[in-house]
Amino acid sequence: MIAPDVTYKLEGQPLLEFQPVVDLSDGRLLGMEALLRWDHPRLGRLTPDRLLPQAEVNGDIVPLSRWVLAEACGLAAGWSPSVQLAVNCALSQLRGGLASRTVSAVLEETGLEAGRLTLEITEDTVADGDAFEDLRTLSAMGVQLAVDDVGTNWSSFEPLRRLAVNTVKIDGSFVAGLEPSQGINRLVVETVIHMAHSLGMATIAEGVETAHQVALVKEFDADAAQGWFFAHPMSPDEATTMASSDVVPRFSRTEPTTMVAVRSDAHHVNGHAAKVNGTGAASAGADGDAGGDPDPLGPEATPSDGDEAETGPEVDGAGASSAKAAAEPPKGGTRSAAGGTRGSGGAPGGGKRSSGAKKPTKPSATRKSAAPKRTGGSTD
Repeated sequence: MIAPDVTYKLEGQPLLEFQPVVDLSDGRLLGMEALLRWDHPRLGRLTPDRLLPQAEVNGDIVPLSRWVLAEACGLAAGWSPSVQLAVNCALSQLRGGLASRTVSAVLEETGLEAGRLTLEITEDTVADGDAFEDLRTLSAMGVQLAVDDVGTNWSSFEPLRRLAVNTVKIDGSFVAGLEPSQGINRLVVETVIHMAHSLGMATIAEGVETAHQVALVKEFDADAAQGWFFAHPMSPDEATTMASSDVVPRFSRTEPTTMVAVRSDAHHVNGHAAKVNGTGAASAGADGDAGGDPDPLGPEATPSDGDEAETGPEVDGAGASSAKAAAEPPKGGTRSAAGGTRGSGGAPGGGKRSSGAKKPTKPSATRKSAAPKRTGGSTD
């Protein structure tokens, strides 16, 4: 283990789980978010909502945060370069420059490239004056920044224009309410995506649990998604197996917890699916022929809305977008397809966007990480 041994005041010990972030255009794995858990001898497994308040009070938060960062970066250093790592960063870490100093030391220790690390922060953190300077330092280092739970505090969009934020993550509570009778949730999701794209930022929908939600967030032009529909949180070993594959794993966008096997000889989906097990780790290719390196610059045939990859040939290229996207000039903000990430929509597939706003077309580029780098806005 890269992470140092630490004695905590809270009984028990920390552990990590990981959850994939999935490209909505073709289902491929973009990144993994590190999720902190705590095994308590009497209380059982604690999630961050119960753990972090106690850690803040008893002083465990600083060593615990460093442990998470070092442990996750140590694992990610051995993953495929195309897989981004996302780690949550608390407001207390950013005050006084602690986060940037810790990140710099951990990246040097583990050998992980700064551009492959995304720090996830909250909207309130972005608006905090003390934290803002350290965020600027982290961005200057090349670390990617993602704002989590977006939609709960609209005041943060102004600071986003002045900070090099690469990605915004739409709060899962809005995704869960994407039903026709709950139009306010649909309006929030569509508006966040439109505003983020206009600022050159990528968007990730959190808490996606159904095929209908996948279709909706695709219709609203979200770039990526994360949630139980694709995979439950998995162990470090399972995440490493998935993220270290020579062939970039690809998830079904119509069948829950299902991965699409890729043929190594023709770079085509082979028509079979590999089921993800109960903890989220992918099984071997359905017919045993998955493997080999896809052409990183080959053409990529993106299926139209409603057509899943298993039902038609889909070229497994790592680069170009669909022919339609390549033919149309970009509209609105521009977003390159390399850089940072973490992990809901509107009318069903094929329907019009409720606001009437034109959907920006993503420029053709080679994806190398969990979400596009920000190209718009100002870093002053």
